[in-house]
Amino acid sequence: MDKKAAAEKKAQVVLDSVPKVGANANMTNDQGTNDSTTLANAIASADAKPVKPTASAAQTPLKQTPGSFTTDSKKAGWNAFSLLPNPGDESAMEELSSKLGLDGLIEMYKGSRTSSSVEKDREEDLVSKFLNEAYYGQWYHNTAAMLFTVVFTWLLTKFGGGLMACLVVGAFLATYYQTSIRRLRRNIRDDIQRELSINRLETETESADWINHFMSRFWLIYEPVLSAQIIGIADAILVESTPAFLDSIRLTSFTLGTKAPRIESIKTLTKTEPNVVCMDWKFSFIPNDTLDLSERDLQSKVNPKIVLTIRVGKGMIGAGMPVLLEELAFSGHLRLKFRMFNEFPHIKTVEASFLEQPHFDYSLKPVGGETFGFDINNIPGLESFVQEQVHATLGPMMYAPNVFTLDVAGMMAGGVDLNSANGVLIIKIHSASGLKDVDLFGTIDPYIKVHLNNANNAELGRTKFIEDTRNPKFDETMFVLLNHTNDPLILEVMDRNVGRGDSPIGECVFDLKSLEESDYVAEGLQLPVLRKGKVSGEVKVDFHYFPANVADKQEDGTVIPPEESNSGILRFTVHECKELGGSKKSGGISIPVIGGKSEINSYAVVKVNGQEKLRTQTFKRSINPRWDKQVEVFVTDKTQLKLNVGIFDSDERTLGTWESKLEEFEEDVFINGQDWWALKDGSGKISLSMQWKPITMTGFSGTSSANKPPIGVVRVDFKSANDLKNVEALTGGKSDPYVRVMSGAQVRGQTERVDDDLDPVWDQVLYVPVHSKRDDLVFEVMDYNDVTKDKSLGITDMLLKDIMKEVKTEDGQIYYQGLEPVQRDAPLTSLDRKKGRGTIKYVASFFPTLALAKEEDNKKKEEQATAEDESNNSQVSEEPELIEKPKELPEKELHGELIKYKTISEDKKVIDLTSYESGVLAVTMHSLSLPESHKVVTELMLDSNFAQFKTTEQKGSRLEINETGSVFVKEMDFSKLVVRVRDVREDEKDEKSVGRVAIEVRKIVERLMKAAEDDTVTEPVVEEFPLLDCPRGNISLSFKFAPAVQFKLPPAESLENQGNLTVAVIKASNLISADRNGTSDPFIRFYVNEQRVFKTETYKKTLNPTFSKDETFTVPIVNRINTPVIAKVFDWDQIGKDTLLGTCTITFTGDEVETFVTTTKEYKLDQGGSLTLRLTWRPELVARKRSTTNIFSATTRVFTSAPGNALGAGKDVVGAGFGAGGKVLGAGGKAFGSGVSALGSGIRGIGKIGKKSSSDEAVPSTPPVPSMPSPASAATGEANPMVTPVPTKSTTMSGNNNDSSSVISTSPSNSMKQRSMSGGDEEPTVQVSIIEARGLKAMDRSGTSDPYCRVRVGSKVVFKTRHIKKTLTPDWNETFTSKVKDIMDFKVKDHNKFNDVDIGENQFEVLNYVKPGQPFDGWLPLSPAGTGEIHVKISLVDTDTMSTKNSRFGKK
Repeated sequence: MDKKAAAEKKAQVVLDSVPKVGANANMTNDQGTNDSTTLANAIASADAKPVKPTASAAQTPLKQTPGSFTTDSKKAGWNAFSLLPNPGDESAMEELSSKLGLDGLIEMYKGSRTSSSVEKDREEDLVSKFLNEAYYGQWYHNTAAMLFTVVFTWLLTKFGGGLMACLVVGAFLATYYQTSIRRLRRNIRDDIQRELSINRLETETESADWINHFMSRFWLIYEPVLSAQIIGIADAILVESTPAFLDSIRLTSFTLGTKAPRIESIKTLTKTEPNVVCMDWKFSFIPNDTLDLSERDLQSKVNPKIVLTIRVGKGMIGAGMPVLLEELAFSGHLRLKFRMFNEFPHIKTVEASFLEQPHFDYSLKPVGGETFGFDINNIPGLESFVQEQVHATLGPMMYAPNVFTLDVAGMMAGGVDLNSANGVLIIKIHSASGLKDVDLFGTIDPYIKVHLNNANNAELGRTKFIEDTRNPKFDETMFVLLNHTNDPLILEVMDRNVGRGDSPIGECVFDLKSLEESDYVAEGLQLPVLRKGKVSGEVKVDFHYFPANVADKQEDGTVIPPEESNSGILRFTVHECKELGGSKKSGGISIPVIGGKSEINSYAVVKVNGQEKLRTQTFKRSINPRWDKQVEVFVTDKTQLKLNVGIFDSDERTLGTWESKLEEFEEDVFINGQDWWALKDGSGKISLSMQWKPITMTGFSGTSSANKPPIGVVRVDFKSANDLKNVEALTGGKSDPYVRVMSGAQVRGQTERVDDDLDPVWDQVLYVPVHSKRDDLVFEVMDYNDVTKDKSLGITDMLLKDIMKEVKTEDGQIYYQGLEPVQRDAPLTSLDRKKGRGTIKYVASFFPTLALAKEEDNKKKEEQATAEDESNNSQVSEEPELIEKPKELPEKELHGELIKYKTISEDKKVIDLTSYESGVLAVTMHSLSLPESHKVVTELMLDSNFAQFKTTEQKGSRLEINETGSVFVKEMDFSKLVVRVRDVREDEKDEKSVGRVAIEVRKIVERLMKAAEDDTVTEPVVEEFPLLDCPRGNISLSFKFAPAVQFKLPPAESLENQGNLTVAVIKASNLISADRNGTSDPFIRFYVNEQRVFKTETYKKTLNPTFSKDETFTVPIVNRINTPVIAKVFDWDQIGKDTLLGTCTITFTGDEVETFVTTTKEYKLDQGGSLTLRLTWRPELVARKRSTTNIFSATTRVFTSAPGNALGAGKDVVGAGFGAGGKVLGAGGKAFGSGVSALGSGIRGIGKIGKKSSSDEAVPSTPPVPSMPSPASAATGEANPMVTPVPTKSTTMSGNNNDSSSVISTSPSNSMKQRSMSGGDEEPTVQVSIIEARGLKAMDRSGTSDPYCRVRVGSKVVFKTRHIKKTLTPDWNETFTSKVKDIMDFKVKDHNKFNDVDIGENQFEVLNYVKPGQPFDGWLPLSPAGTGEIHVKISLVDTDTMSTKNSRFGKK
């Protein structure tokens, strides 16, 4: 039962029994470095060593707190016999106060009556010996006794009783009445006395003459000691505060006089809580008041006197000026509140506050001394000014209602140290990225400083600076000593400048209070760098706080010493020195003397392991300097720590040294009780002390935790936004909004944009993996612009704690559980969190990943069992049997979900990752190799047209990336990962691709399963992938997959429900007649989302037209469940408006149209008749995107396609949008591999208006796309060939109808040459291997050549092999990939120093010889004849098929 429940129980028992009534400095470590590896090794070495107990702990292993007691089964204390809880039980008092109120609580705990007179009276009364007090003493008791006596006497006389019997009854009545009336009177007397005493306490004051008498005697003894202590402390402070233009400031005289402070009166307030005592004290300190002194006291009286000597000048020229402060007087009215509790020292806190402004007086003579000094308070206005300043300083601190609180219990227990460090915060700064320039000139040389509270406070540490980069990698670990974790931590990112001050780039703020919620660990954080409210980059950092080990107090009061460790916090203090430079001594209390010949200007230097940690100020003109300076250092290994203190004079001459090992010094202090040590290399002695706070560094590791495994994925369904800010009002347009999801400075996904709409509707779902419960997301609504940067329209925060919670099991395992989905209409704010305009509507939810129980606890149990085995020989025969038992795999993970295993052998099972449909794929990009230097970023895209992770910018041809990004896999069978290397340009809209890798996710997971099944693989497999469209370009990748649990993909979000619908119009039957001749001239228009996508030709004079003229089109569908195609049949009229003959809705869900299967269906028209269509559905990645702002157009991008046999006969591919006046916008043709932007661009074609024409025109069609495997092919791992529609003709609509449009008509072709894409012919990608050559013609005098092969496609040289010297049979074995339109020109040349010579060439028609699944491998003869042959291998590349080389498995 917890404390709160126990308190509630106690309070309820009491309530049931009560009648119902109405209501610090730059922190470093002993290693002198921030290198993470060095510090981790030092701490690991310290942990491996045996821990020697501290001297203080060895002396007192168990400490019994004074006043503690044990109850066991005995009753001890009054509350063991009462229902009332102890007033020291704060939780019980709070519970009672909340239910009874303060007045009821005070009434309950009123003081009890004195019981001495009660016992005396009870001993004298006969009745009181036999009757309980509950049966007499009240008026109704007396009344009842009299009635009983009358009735009983009547009965006696009735039955013949005589006078004697009546007298006996009367005697008993008299005795009872006497006892009862005495008790009544006693109660009345006690009540009156109690009320009078309470009234006297509340209205009258008490004198404190007894304590004043005590103070008058004690003051004469204690005042000299107090004055000496004040002088020593003040001198140490004045040394630090002396301005540079003064030689020294010293407190040469100090006394508070012979008259003690006096307490004038005390008033006690009784109406307080039972555990609070409140008193008002009037006190005064008026030494010049002599009315209460005797003649002898007047003769020996000493007045307060303080002399501060300020020395001006240097050396022998200087002179001291005394400043005299005397005639002190002070009086005040102070309220003291003592709060008690039931543990030693039983006083928890003392609160003090002045009820009125205190009065003080003094005489200050800065010049002239006692004789000729002038009191500056005589200057008009100065005295009142000083008093106002004093009141202004003390008012907020302790003038009522403000109180000054002193934590007495904490100070006595040693648990509260308000000055020294109580723990160490380990800050691992990994890197920063995306830092923005702050200077117009020069480069960024960033470094990071650490502060508490704000950047103006003292610097606690800093990293090294990294030259000329916006993406620095620090990999540093800092140890920051903290007193508490209640303040925010500031990471200030700075730009180092030479010759001028460093410039701030921005600040990261982290609230240290949040560390308590996660066991003082926060890893994998990506903190945004903010400058004036705007993001200027991000910093990747980890935090781990280790509190100092403290003593543990048991319930019985026993104190267990803190756990020992070789790591901890050392607080080392240099107090003072004596007799420096000679043997001069002075009796009594040592006070530095000025003016002697042996005066020395000295300072102290403290070194830890040879590194300077503290240098005191120079204490001038004294052989007995006092500094009282301390330094705190985090010690990684105290067994290796050496301390050194050097005392030097102002001429750098050594006056003495002291050195010791920390363990030896600790023994001297705590065991031997030594305070002073003799100095070496000089005369004198030094006073030192230390404080050691051990810290157990369990869990510390120098390795990076930036790549934490994912804990789950956040699903965000962006519905719409309302009343957005219009940033294009000046240009006459409207904002083109989209939403992007930010995690720190990383964009983790974004929606499609909606043009010219301040109330956009997106209805788009994004999935964002999260790795920590602190990975809060920011949703930012942006306005798209073609040329300039996109503008922010507002942001809103999404806190993970609103949709998930952390759950801790009984054995300490932690996992994360999703809460109910959150639906919000969130108001937007500006970047600096000020009120913005507009709202955004979204629904957010959390789904966890597979959470397995950690094995650390099992390892610890095995280690403990081994230790017990060594200590107890009797268990040797039993323990090995437990260890040898085979490891049992858990059946369920922490969320309670069954774990899917794959059986490898009888004794080995692994988690079957391929059986999970969804999960988080982590991709680590290790290194990148490019043929030439580029400034690039590497991006991850999974089932998306936008990057979901982007690395930091780097420049070069050989790049070490070493960054990990994560993406969410919705459907393993359909998902494909694209890793794109993109050029970084000043124009952010230019997304030129340097190279890319496209990989099926299922193949990735299958490779992970193979590695898991191989016992020799202990580290992630690193594989090297060639970059498509980038000869000699390679990227090294490794992968991890975390399955998602408690997640089921909604059918509407399935990739199978997104793609291209091919519609072939077959016939119409029984159409209604619209003309006088009983027939119609029908044609059909097809609409998607109210936009017309296709129109057939007009068929004259028929009610049953058969569409035999290749009336086929393909339309992109974002979601086939919610997006039907509408067919409207019209009768064409030459004059006037066309007549509607009927409408039907064409649905093609998975139940109606099977994927990749051509289905013929008949649909009924609403006005009669039917329409027969042939439908083919191909799953493809489709994205809606406007090509320009403020112009109605659309771009469709498809990154996957179906096998060619799924398309059937001829078809038309139609763009999603049609402009007015016959304008046709083709689909975007910017695909990843082509080196063109992935975002797409519209291609305009002008159609024909008016009469129908028989001429054929080639019109651009939708872009061909890399193929997407069907579920069957994906499962087998086979590559699918590309399928590309080929344009054949364009047929315009007939007649003079008002709705004239152009039609894009295409049909398939058997020739691989005829491929097209919007804006031009598409070029398939081929992989070419140039193996060797033979029989080459000799071009050099030596009878040999230096041959190399140059490959050209069109007018562009796409590849060139290396040249091999002096051979006619070169062996190249070089491979590259390239796009080819038709002919690939191979030319072999002889390399010369000044001019290369042609040997021969071959123009190879690639597409005539290379077919899908049929590569070419053979010898090509060079022309002219007789110049040799070249051996090549050429194959079509499925751009979405995994191709790897040089796989490198992890080390064993």
